[in-house]
Amino acid sequence: MRWHSPCILLMLIAGATNSLVHIWLSQTPEQATNIVLVLIASGIVLSNRVHWFASIMFNWVGWFTINIAFDLPMVMHFFFALMMSTLLSWFAHLARQKLVSKQIELLLERDVAVAHEREANAANEAKSAFLANMSHEIRTPMNGVIGMIEVLSRTPLTDSQAKLISTAQRSADSLMFIINDILDFSKIEAGELAIEHVEFDLNQFVTNLVQEQAYHAKSKGLWLKAKAIDNKHTRVMGDHHRLKQVFNNLLSNAIKFTENGGVNIHYSVVEKEEALSLNVEISDTGIGIRESCIDQLFAPFSQADMSTTRKFGGTGLGLAITKQLCELMGGDISVESIPGQGSTFKFNVMVETTSKSEEASSLENVETPPSHFSLNVLLAEDNLINQEVMVTLLSDMGIEVVVASDGVEAIDTLLKPEAKHYDLIFMDCQMPNVDGYEATRRIREGHAGDENKKIPIVALTAHAMDSEKQKCLDAGMDEYLTKPVDLASLKAILALY
Repeated sequence: MRWHSPCILLMLIAGATNSLVHIWLSQTPEQATNIVLVLIASGIVLSNRVHWFASIMFNWVGWFTINIAFDLPMVMHFFFALMMSTLLSWFAHLARQKLVSKQIELLLERDVAVAHEREANAANEAKSAFLANMSHEIRTPMNGVIGMIEVLSRTPLTDSQAKLISTAQRSADSLMFIINDILDFSKIEAGELAIEHVEFDLNQFVTNLVQEQAYHAKSKGLWLKAKAIDNKHTRVMGDHHRLKQVFNNLLSNAIKFTENGGVNIHYSVVEKEEALSLNVEISDTGIGIRESCIDQLFAPFSQADMSTTRKFGGTGLGLAITKQLCELMGGDISVESIPGQGSTFKFNVMVETTSKSEEASSLENVETPPSHFSLNVLLAEDNLINQEVMVTLLSDMGIEVVVASDGVEAIDTLLKPEAKHYDLIFMDCQMPNVDGYEATRRIREGHAGDENKKIPIVALTAHAMDSEKQKCLDAGMDEYLTKPVDLASLKAILALY
């Protein structure tokens, strides 16, 4: 760009020289019209004041020199023509300068905007990474807490002890709810939250939700009613897990912020172009929301006001996640509220039609896994508490367990001459010496013996991001189990082998 203006100046001087040579050789003043064009062109294309002045002066000096040498006719006529063209060139030059200045300003603004965008993206990535890491660090000890509570609940207990264990379980579940909210928020920001498409019965789905939330409503003396506006489409395809998350977030908020009256659910499925839209309204008779607070209601880590946080608790992530989930499922969410009278949350998501022939993928056809297994399992886990939890859970299901503290010990255990046949390996991903990823790669390469190259390996990790799951699969693992270990998920994986 720095040579742009000098190059144009040289081209203009070359053009002017050509015109002046023609006047010199032909001695006809009409050739001066070419000089007029060069003068005007100088103002249009040159923004540098020095270069513009050099071009103008070159043309004028050349024209005067030829006129003095040959005393050409119609001097005054062409003199005024050149004066007018010079004036026009001046105004064009000023306009060109303003245009270039504006372009430079826009380029600077663009660079600043790009820099700010990069900083914002870096900040978001850092925040998401921090939240994901914090989720991982919390999930690891939570595996011990929840696992030990599960183990204790299976032992003979007095009524008082059973009540204490139940309270501890509810507290652990509440903490996991917050941790999972943070994880979901990180997944959404990282673009790693995938939407599933599973067939389910909508009416049964809502009935189950109402039954699950009915205890909380009745404990406060509230009603909780659901009504289908249109039963034309009862079986649909969609992400029932994420849809349940949206419902539960809204229902738990409605019950939490309502002291008298109750909560009503109205839902319908309507045809929208070539798809179906599930429209839901959840209304309560609670405290309501001030209009000034509605705009920030769906912002992350935000609540109506600080007094709400102090009185009712919560992270302020629930509604932010709810809005993002609705958008990921092709819909949106809005709210109408009157302080002191209640609120109505309206959301819609896109679902698909289904047919009876697709019932193989239906929720109703999921088989319940057995509770007892005849398996030999190698557990590679460095955390002593998690070792104890997994050994107890697996032993209670009739499984023989051998423990290795890291990847090296796991491979050495497989290589022992007296080693038994292992049906399955539970592999922690983060271990000292050799981690789970490298240990899995070495096993697949035959470092633990050719007979163990294809042994099923299940990742056991506190990382719950989809990218981490893919990392485990890329390393050669077959399945993926997150901490805290869910007993139903553990049984489902064991049933595969």
